[in-house]
Amino acid sequence: MLQRFITDNQNADVALLALQRDRYPMLSDSDFRFALQQIDGRQRTRDKLPTFAAIDGWCYPPRLNLEQCSSERTARFKAELLAARISQLSIVNSQLLIDATGGYGVDTFFMSEQAAETHYFEQNADLAAIAEHNFRLAGKSVCCHAESFDVAALKNFIEPMSKMGAANVEPMSGVLYLDPARRDSHGGKVFRLEDCTPNVIEIVRFVQRNYPDLHVLLKLSPMLDFHQAVRQLGGTWGVYVVSVNAEVKELLLLSAPAPVVGNPITPIHSREGQGVGLSSSISYIHAVALDAHGEHIFTFTPDEESAAEPRYLPNTQSSTAQPPNTQLSTAQLTNTQLYLFEPDAAILKTGAFRLLSTRYNLLKAAPNTHLYFSGKPNVDLPGRLWLIVAVYASVRDVQRAFAGQGITHANVLTRNYVLPANTLRRQLRLKDGGNDYIIGCRIADKPVLLHCKRKNC
Repeated sequence: MLQRFITDNQNADVALLALQRDRYPMLSDSDFRFALQQIDGRQRTRDKLPTFAAIDGWCYPPRLNLEQCSSERTARFKAELLAARISQLSIVNSQLLIDATGGYGVDTFFMSEQAAETHYFEQNADLAAIAEHNFRLAGKSVCCHAESFDVAALKNFIEPMSKMGAANVEPMSGVLYLDPARRDSHGGKVFRLEDCTPNVIEIVRFVQRNYPDLHVLLKLSPMLDFHQAVRQLGGTWGVYVVSVNAEVKELLLLSAPAPVVGNPITPIHSREGQGVGLSSSISYIHAVALDAHGEHIFTFTPDEESAAEPRYLPNTQSSTAQPPNTQLSTAQLTNTQLYLFEPDAAILKTGAFRLLSTRYNLLKAAPNTHLYFSGKPNVDLPGRLWLIVAVYASVRDVQRAFAGQGITHANVLTRNYVLPANTLRRQLRLKDGGNDYIIGCRIADKPVLLHCKRKNC
């Protein structure tokens, strides 16, 4: 009866349904509340987690857990990372996956497809029961542990396996996945690595010292400075900044295997929070943009970014003289078919500001303005592209020009400009929307307003 009620009302207005409690005396209060949670959970996540929405009897946790869980898109990407690591290390049918912070189990569900044996840990017993029900319903062979995870738990779990060997698994050949809680005891968000639960730094260092063949995959807050995180953790890491539809969703750190000849590694030696002799490095940085067209991965090393000599529009600070064909004044921008490019949020988060200019033959607007100019109507990178229509020096100039053209609507953006976007929009007295863009930025060290038209990138 309960499942039938949930199925019959799967598309109902949950708020209205909650007010109609008296119509369903056959359901207990607890069953009715549970049913509302299931209906609400499915509706909220059917786009985020389409595979789950298609499974009858799937169980949804409280709303907060749904908001904090990974999307199916990012979980599948992490499964790809595991598959690539298995291939890289030539591990065949011997991959152990330990999800130490299982939560709702989204990442466990998809990453387990790449593992011969999967173990899920979750200290919230109710959440662990929901995950176990769902794994069993979907036919997933996952060993669930309703307990917290720390160094002691890791030792208690691994040492018997190391002595006896797990079924179909070579001892200690696998991946430890950690997605620490980023809220304090009062429910407030935290971003620093040392404020997360469990103690990621302690666990990672223990693994580095004792189980070098156990690779670590960390999911951290996108707000975190990954350079600082790597300094705190020690060891060598690959960095993945993942965006979905141009919004950064995840920051992933994957511990690197022992370096091989030709593998570029840039040491970053820590001055704080580490033991004597512990060093850290970043092997590669990857900007991963996921959208309706698939995935685009932009990869570089810290050395490449440091060594890059970007080309700017004139009158900006540059360590090298500008070639003659790049000497474009702002007055010429409207007389030349030029396009303005803003990289995807994942690329911007990685900090590859200099390298984009040299690798893709783009002119950078200014050292601290992360916008780029191209003479071509396309750039082989995820991001936004506009055709530059006109360049203005002041708000009044824009108002005069738009009044003459009858333009009343425009999208207003600012990048390294003297005013925030909302203030600029009010001063321009334009309604939001339409196909026109006003982008306030600095070009050649001067604040300017660009009138642009959006192009497909």
